[in-house]
Amino acid sequence: MNSDKMICKNCNKDIDDSAKYCPECGSSTGSRDEFYVDSDHLVEEIKKIIDEGIATRIIIKDENDRTLLDIPLAAGLVGALIAPWLAALGAIAALVVKCKIIVEKPN
Repeated sequence: MNSDKMICKNCNKDIDDSAKYCPECGSSTGSRDEFYVDSDHLVEEIKKIIDEGIATRIIIKDENDRTLLDIPLAAGLVGALIAPWLAALGAIAALVVKCKIIVEKPN
């Protein structure tokens, strides 16, 4: 039995090392990349991330670290399914100056 533990990066609870999601808060245990982008390039950056095909989730936050959009991604996501998310991103880009993009990837 594997007794290795890790700490959830969202709620700081001890969870099994083999867990894909935290049983307490539901946060992914995969790796995360975070970067900032101005609103003029938001949609373009998100399209690039989706085209790479390695992200499992994209979270967009405003300057005050409030979540504006949380996009779960699945392998083989096609344009027709992602179009509503991109429309929402366009509306968000009109309201904020700078966004933080968090990209979750599998381990």
